[in-house]
Amino acid sequence: MSFGAQLRVIPTSETNWDFGMSDNAKSGFLSGALCSDFFKSHPNESGWVNDSYIRNEDRLYFNAMPKNRNWSFYAALEYDDVWETSTADNRSGKSADYSKFGLERVHGTMNFYNNLRLHAGFDIWGLDIIEAASLVYGDDNPGFWITGDYDNLSFNVGYFKLSENDFQTGPGNLNDDTDADRDLYAGYLNWKLNDNQKIKFLYAFDRMRNTPVTDLLAGLTGGALGISGSTPKVDSHHVGAYYIGKLNNFDIFFEGVYQFGSADNTGLGALGKEEDYDISAFAFAADFGFQFKGKLTGFPMRPHIGILYSSGDDNPNDNSLGGYNGVVNAQRFSKMWGGENTIMGDTNWITGTALYGYLPEFFGNGTPVPTGGLQNFSGLGSARGDNPGLTMVSIGLTTMPKPTLTYKTNVNIFQWNEDFEVANFVNPALGYTKVEAGYVGTEWDNEVTLVMSENTFIKGQASFFFPGESIKDVTAAMSGTESDDIAMRVAAELIWNF
Repeated sequence: MSFGAQLRVIPTSETNWDFGMSDNAKSGFLSGALCSDFFKSHPNESGWVNDSYIRNEDRLYFNAMPKNRNWSFYAALEYDDVWETSTADNRSGKSADYSKFGLERVHGTMNFYNNLRLHAGFDIWGLDIIEAASLVYGDDNPGFWITGDYDNLSFNVGYFKLSENDFQTGPGNLNDDTDADRDLYAGYLNWKLNDNQKIKFLYAFDRMRNTPVTDLLAGLTGGALGISGSTPKVDSHHVGAYYIGKLNNFDIFFEGVYQFGSADNTGLGALGKEEDYDISAFAFAADFGFQFKGKLTGFPMRPHIGILYSSGDDNPNDNSLGGYNGVVNAQRFSKMWGGENTIMGDTNWITGTALYGYLPEFFGNGTPVPTGGLQNFSGLGSARGDNPGLTMVSIGLTTMPKPTLTYKTNVNIFQWNEDFEVANFVNPALGYTKVEAGYVGTEWDNEVTLVMSENTFIKGQASFFFPGESIKDVTAAMSGTESDDIAMRVAAELIWNF
């Protein structure tokens, strides 16, 4: 048995769009129901934050495994909150009455025979996260999965529970629905061609019965405003594959995913729209890198160029949802163009992105039917199947001039592929304004990692978002005031591992 710990302290300062604080926005949004700083705020793992704050993440690890490896056990306790007296003394933030130091991950395994192993618990499990484009799924939801590893082939198939309707806080909240849950059935097959090349085939079935039809305005007002319907029966399938290869000093990556399925009984028929919808969307990504070590330099230096494309919905009046969504949009965790403190990947209402993703899942053209998305945002209008889609071009460089010093930078250029509609949050009576497809802006992300010792690290991050014409259109539509302010985020991470 072994024991470990990690302490991360992350001081962060950020400046997002404030619409120039015009007179019509100073009193707040939705007639004061939302403060004037609402669009500068965003939810992340530690709560709702804006401007400057210090986030603290503590973990305690417990591991056990016998010499014959017939079973194993791993658990992690975590405390994740923003620093202030109440979070230190009460361990519960602003209002909660429970400790936030709890079980973050647990993972137990049993070996059957011949490298066939059963897993149970909640741990990081993904189809294309980190090494690929993070288009489909990667999270730590609870479930069961089975793995097998045989020479050049390996597989991993699992069932994960994203929401349980029959678990409530009291008898008054229970109901007669027997399947109002969200379940994920997913798996992949790895085919190792040789030491430098592999192909992964992946599939996911996202069975959603708990996410209502709603846009952001309706989600924030409990359905009093905006567009809302019923809770539909959504069956969303993802099938795809990706290739990772290395040819001499070249790194090559390709990924393609097709999303299909149905969304029935949406409740939108009462609004003069279709009642049932077909899901038909796709996404692809590619990246090319070159390692200069041994060619021009004696230390690692790898530039790369990549592209990500997700389809958008181009017709609000048909019965097809063409806006691509993953089970979880998690581009922030892609090693190619992601980063811990990116602006796009940490929830941003102006770019329409939810936590972890770059896709504009909060935007759409009038039929806000959910087709995936992070379970934590259920009911807020995320993962719309009518979203406009995204094209992103990423150019970056990772270098390690010294063994103790790493620098990574990415310039990500974003464009929305289809037109969509945005509600006015200052005066909702003005309705929705059409925003045309076009250039969203460019984000420049930077991260420096300094190794202080075997157990201690310091990271510095700085991100800048330079808005394009489409951001001006969105801010004008939401507030009546056009804004082209540069959004900035500066953060540091102090990491201790024991």
